Amino acid sequence: MHSKLAFLLLLAFLLPLSVDAVIIDKIAAIVDDDVITHSEVYASERLNFDFSGLPKEESALEDRINFHLVLQQLQNQPPVTITQDEMDKAIQPFVESNGGIEKFTEFLSSIGMNYEDFKTEVRNQISIRKFIADRFRPFVNITLSDAQKYYTEVYVPIFEILGKQPPTFPESFEEIQVQMVESQVQDRIQEWLKEMRQKANITIKD
Repeated sequence: MHSKLAFLLLLAFLLPLSVDAVIIDKIAAIVDDDVITHSEVYASERLNFDFSGLPKEESALEDRINFHLVLQQLQNQPPVTITQDEMDKAIQPFVESNGGIEKFTEFLSSIGMNYEDFKTEVRNQISIRKFIADRFRPFVNITLSDAQKYYTEVYVPIFEILGKQPPTFPESFEEIQVQMVESQVQDRIQEWLKEMRQKANITIKD
């Protein structure tokens, strides 16, 4: 059994069953042997990570379930190389938006997370983003006819709704490619996550 799950179960047995007992945390869900606690869900929701590349679900708990499913996949893959510069670029916006490292550390403490756990979370988010890019993006191809159809049926109507003159097709081609690739990648990720959810043993606690 996963060490985190074993620890939480042991803790539950050891806590005194008195009216003064304090519940440290609760299990929100179990994904195979991975435990997701309420504090983890709360912290991830407050931090609002958005750079893993995973599609957003209807709730923070569902986001974390997907997150753990992909992390389990990464355990069977070669380690993802992440540079210090990539880490710094991902961390800096959080630090700056909270008024510096000291205040950010205080904020992390207020949501039940320390700075080392935060860095681990950032590293995992970047690892997932790189894994997704390697797994899905090389296999998405946008043809010229597909792009022209998107330009006519999607791109131009948006500008018309806004009352603006749309760029010409050649001017907007690169932007359209990016949008279409991202859309197709997200569709493939959704299908992949659906397949993993069907195979996984997921238990959601009340």
